[in-house]
Amino acid sequence: MNDPEQTYDVGILGWWYGKNYGSILTYYGLNRAIEELGFRTLMVHEPLGYNGYRVLWPDDILSVEFARRVGYHYSTQMHFSELPALNARAGTFIVGSDQLWNPLIGRVNDDLFLDFVSPENRRLAYATSFGNRGTTKFKPDFIQKHSANLQKFNAISVREGYAVDTAREVFGVEATQVVDPVFLLPASAYDTLADKAGVDMSGDYLAVFYLDPTPEKRAVALALADRLGLQRIVVIPNPDGGRPLSEELFADPRFEILAEDAPENFLHAYRKSSYVVTDSFHGTAFATIFGKPFSSIYNTHRGIDRFKNLLDWLGFGETRRLTENDTAETLANNPNIALTLDYTGAMARITEGRARSRAWLQAALTSEAGTTAAIAPPPQAAGAQRPGRFTASNAAWEITPGAEGEDLTVAPAGAVRGNQVWCDLPARPAPGSACRLVLDWKLRTTAPALNLHLRNPATGDFQVIGKVAVEGRVDQARRDTVDFIMPSGEFSQLMLGAVHFTGPRGGALVTGLALEEIARSEMRKAPAKPKPATHAEIALKLALDDNDRFVKAHAQSGRAITSARARLMFHAHAIEKGLSRLDFRGGFGKISVPALAREMNSWLDAGRDRQDAFLRTAASVMQAYFDRHRRIDVDVSAFHALFGAPALELIAQAGPAEGGVLTAAAYREPVPDVNPDNRFLDVVYGRRSIRDFTAAPVADADLARAVQLAMQAPSVCNRQAGRVHVFSDPFRIQAAIDIQGGFGGYNTPPRLLLVTADLNAFLFASERNQAFVDGGLFMMGLLLGLQHVGLGGCPLNTAMNTERENALRKLLDIPESEVFISFVAAGHYDPAILTPRSRRLDVEEVMRRHDRPAPTGEAAAPSQTEAVK
Repeated sequence: MNDPEQTYDVGILGWWYGKNYGSILTYYGLNRAIEELGFRTLMVHEPLGYNGYRVLWPDDILSVEFARRVGYHYSTQMHFSELPALNARAGTFIVGSDQLWNPLIGRVNDDLFLDFVSPENRRLAYATSFGNRGTTKFKPDFIQKHSANLQKFNAISVREGYAVDTAREVFGVEATQVVDPVFLLPASAYDTLADKAGVDMSGDYLAVFYLDPTPEKRAVALALADRLGLQRIVVIPNPDGGRPLSEELFADPRFEILAEDAPENFLHAYRKSSYVVTDSFHGTAFATIFGKPFSSIYNTHRGIDRFKNLLDWLGFGETRRLTENDTAETLANNPNIALTLDYTGAMARITEGRARSRAWLQAALTSEAGTTAAIAPPPQAAGAQRPGRFTASNAAWEITPGAEGEDLTVAPAGAVRGNQVWCDLPARPAPGSACRLVLDWKLRTTAPALNLHLRNPATGDFQVIGKVAVEGRVDQARRDTVDFIMPSGEFSQLMLGAVHFTGPRGGALVTGLALEEIARSEMRKAPAKPKPATHAEIALKLALDDNDRFVKAHAQSGRAITSARARLMFHAHAIEKGLSRLDFRGGFGKISVPALAREMNSWLDAGRDRQDAFLRTAASVMQAYFDRHRRIDVDVSAFHALFGAPALELIAQAGPAEGGVLTAAAYREPVPDVNPDNRFLDVVYGRRSIRDFTAAPVADADLARAVQLAMQAPSVCNRQAGRVHVFSDPFRIQAAIDIQGGFGGYNTPPRLLLVTADLNAFLFASERNQAFVDGGLFMMGLLLGLQHVGLGGCPLNTAMNTERENALRKLLDIPESEVFISFVAAGHYDPAILTPRSRRLDVEEVMRRHDRPAPTGEAAAPSQTEAVK
């Protein structure tokens, strides 16, 4: 720890306290490199109070114990509001490596952008990462907030080459690419740590370090060992809870599990190995630091681009890559697998990168006050002037004059055609003149491009004179120039259309406007008009947007309550299935019971709700499990011992109604008393898509009964991801329907429901589409439930582009982790109204039989006539 009154030269922020070797050794490298430059360091512990992903870290975890062993000075955890007090204890703050600026990770918050640092103190970033390449993950509000933060930094360096472009084009700052902090120290520094290991490895072996082990990766390790002629395989478990899975997955005499989780043991096992195979970025880095022959399985969950960037820099390219689908045959034909590897070029690059990066670090730590990473705004254009007062066509635009210029903001749901804003041009060139328009401004939009128009004030006519590509450069000073020929007529105004200013607080701050006549020979050739995006290109973009949302939910799943509940139900449901088998096997559950014990213990240790329905289900399931084994006299005391005292108390108190098994004929829960004479066939065949509703008020109790009926729909492992958002405000309903676009010509429905599925309920990459399956089942149940309680419903699809979806999320306050399944307009209706017939296909067109033909050579069954004979 540290003396709370002690002062330091540098405060280091980042995930040094993470329970994985990459984070631990990344910050060890940065800490030691800064101290070797003569600076005294304080490791700043994770602040609390931001959201559910920031937690109080135990004092006895792997990373903190390592911090004490190596002698870090580190702060205690404090609320983020207390962070400014650190300004009195350090004059420089540096945010370290890892994906600290990736918005898809839930633990990324303002402190990692050094928002608390006083203006007189220095702000730096060393090898910080935005995550995988691509800018669609940066939403306008994120860009707006953190462009301002990053532009206050004195110096910024990033880990990946593409991040240099991201920093400049998205956030308006200059960045330098440097090496990952583990490369700031020579191999001898890690040898010193490895010498302190609590294990002693010797002999020839394949070292296996998988962060996310799977049966497929296990098979690759076996085939690779055979290919290399190595009989011994040493598995280094992921220290972040990966040991139980490793012990289960690698339960084979061929594999040896490293005895104890410790960074020193990890380094020792690497240093002594004959060959390394890993799916870890830093596992790959340390193979190169120790000069080991190695193969890497690029980890799709943790960023493929990171692997490519590292191995391209080292000169290996794709030669070290394996995949989970590799077999003994493909490995036998891989010429890059051998017990030797030429490191001549790679070591030269590491040596050069270390020297260059340490020089950058020293210069940044000693830079003069006032230096900045912000890109200077362009000088004011010749003849530029503050724009005249803007005028809007309607209330969709809010116009605010200020010291810098005119701020134009589009109201929520106002980014549609017909909402215009304009101002007078500073000059009136003659028709036919070659002209150059220069705009100094800051844009706020999620659109990829926008049009500039000239407007005729007398007639209201307008013409497009050019297009501006946004290119991610939003909410930062920029200059855009358009050359055009002045049209005939009284076009004396510059006009902007609200349709181009999508997203939260869409609009622009216009600070300068210039217009001059130029010679036609000076006109810049307009870029070729881009071809309209093809169906395949649009589909790919939407698929990538969906994948970003899925990956983000997965990245946050370690801390999300919904994910914790999903894991409880996943393991509890597996045990329920075992309890229901006709061929019951006493003592079953070698995977599920320990896993459920871990989840229940973790839930209770974190102080979460003891009355949570999913926790009560888990307790009830385990009560049924232990009771069943007690009745058949099978000893499962080893499983019983896995549960902590609080969990055992809940299990003892649990009742049979919330978990376990019941007969197929029994009801799971009380059946609501709703229209007992309404037969199933009447509900199914009577359901119609109703678009005209009466003025009769809709009772919340009826909606609740319909939702309860929908909740009987099956879901994967009973994780129950379906959600229903209910809206009754007619103005909000109409705004949502206008954006959805599929209910035109009808009156505003009394109620609008939005069915979603929470991605936090899905735990594995293979479940990428499960939200839509479970959500679809849930929605069909809801439609039948509405029909059963006497309400009409009309499903309205949510097949829309990302911009419209984002507008709806903002309007309706829908979390990012929930995917849209369908809107449902709901209300009472007159049974005599007309509805589309919507004829259904014949059963023969839908039901496809796949009867297995009789095996070749067998005699066909005799016909009835032949049998009589």
